[in-house]
Amino acid sequence: MCRGAVAIAVLLLLAAFFTRRMNRVVLEPVELLVDGAKRIQDGNMEEEIDYQGEAEFERVCQSFNDMQRTILKNQKQREKNEKARTDMVTGISHDLRTPLTSIQGYIKGVLDGVADTKERQEKYLKTAYDSTREMNVLLQKLFEFSRIESGQMPFHMVRADLAEFTSVYIAQKEEMADPENVTFSLKVGQEAMPEINMDVEQIPRIFDNLLENSMKYAGTRPVEIEISVFATETEVVLEWNDHGNGVPEDKLPHIFERFYRCDEARKEKGSGVGLYVVNYIMEQHHGRVEAENDGGFKIRLLFPKED
Repeated sequence: MCRGAVAIAVLLLLAAFFTRRMNRVVLEPVELLVDGAKRIQDGNMEEEIDYQGEAEFERVCQSFNDMQRTILKNQKQREKNEKARTDMVTGISHDLRTPLTSIQGYIKGVLDGVADTKERQEKYLKTAYDSTREMNVLLQKLFEFSRIESGQMPFHMVRADLAEFTSVYIAQKEEMADPENVTFSLKVGQEAMPEINMDVEQIPRIFDNLLENSMKYAGTRPVEIEISVFATETEVVLEWNDHGNGVPEDKLPHIFERFYRCDEARKEKGSGVGLYVVNYIMEQHHGRVEAENDGGFKIRLLFPKED
């Protein structure tokens, strides 16, 4: 009888011991995970689980913390993008107001007879027309960005000589450009350049965005655009240098981000998506883009060679 009572007591003690251990080993981390999930549900993602114990549960809690950090990071990025998107729309709306007011004013001047000579009428209408072109550039930026975000920007690749294509682009721009505002020069590394796969509609969009960027921020007149095209063992490279003031070094790593503007004070009109579009188009060409300050602001477009 005594032996039976002792055995029962021992069993009860063992049961109590294992129960306490089970509470410590299993229930404690489970409760911490439940509390953590409730915190996330309530919007608190800063506080992490602090658990030290069994290695298996430590890994589970660490994974939970990693997940929480990822959610928090993505949430902050979404908030940042949404703010930037709102700022972009607000900024472009503000930038559109100026040419729109100009158009209305000059057309009203013609209708009201203020432009009472043929020369003055032509001047008023030309100013209004130039303002419509300015509006069209801003709206085109919005359209480009919308197509990128929706995945509806088409790409049709053909084999072409990048140096020859660039030469044609420069010739077209020189016909319309005022040499007091911008000049172009082209250097080709070798006579027979390898052809690459490229979209002949999208590459001019890259050049237009680079030119617009240089005209706004080079800080010189005329803006001297020097373009070099050459081939390496694996890539065909186009370098675009505006010989201007360059970009602050702390801003260089961010210039290809969506909505990023070096000119945060908005002294210059712009959407903050021009270089982002450049980077996106290069990615669709399976290439890459680099930027540095080297005697001006230099953009390097690197296209892969095709076998």
